[in-house]
Amino acid sequence: MKSGIRKGLAAIAAAAILVLPQASMAIAATAAPVAGGPAGSTVCWAQAAAARSGGTVAAFRAFGDCEVDRRMTTLGQLTAAINASKALTAADKAALAAEIGSTSSGLTALKASIDAGVSVAVLRVRIVEIATQFRVYDLLAPQVYLTGAADGVAAIAAQFGKISTVLAGRISTGKSAGKDTTAAQAALDAMNAAIASAAAAVSPLPAKLLALTPAEYNSGTAGPALRSARAAIVSARDQLKSAVADARAVIADLR
Repeated sequence: MKSGIRKGLAAIAAAAILVLPQASMAIAATAAPVAGGPAGSTVCWAQAAAARSGGTVAAFRAFGDCEVDRRMTTLGQLTAAINASKALTAADKAALAAEIGSTSSGLTALKASIDAGVSVAVLRVRIVEIATQFRVYDLLAPQVYLTGAADGVAAIAAQFGKISTVLAGRISTGKSAGKDTTAAQAALDAMNAAIASAAAAVSPLPAKLLALTPAEYNSGTAGPALRSARAAIVSARDQLKSAVADARAVIADLR
């Protein structure tokens, strides 16, 4: 029985470790590894310099096209991350995929508008819209990684239910046999409290994150929401680590 519990704890601990990179990426100002596209914002430096120095319609078109293209590459990376995720729920995968599809369609239309632009003044406006209307790096990438981290924490917290039931049973058996189970019960209570805290911290996050829009980012409301979600995930991640330690303490106390 102890071996089975230890194996269960090992699996949960391993799953918790998988959440850590997701949370760490989400904690960053922008969500690595796609913070600036396939090779960072430097991808379009040459085109930006040409637009600044030459100021021609052709130069501005090239700059705009480059900025759209690197975002399209990033959308492909995000799609791959969503498809590969073992943490995201099916509903959240579908919602994120839909958002990426909408963003891709919007960027494609904007690129067509840029390519049809006949004046620098119009092109300047269109180029600004690349960032302000879509927010691929400031909003969409963090949404993907934060939602994945939140879903991962929730899934791990749910796994602890079985562990808690088994440990409670062993405590009851030990107590019936005359064993002092005070320390084991205290550790189990601490584990259950940590799991409840972690689950409560992340449960509202996916819906809140998926509802954020570029307009809200532009108005200054989405940024604080992202920072709050990051903080909640970090706290929940720490609670998971604490719960694993508490569960191990229960097992040790029952020996």
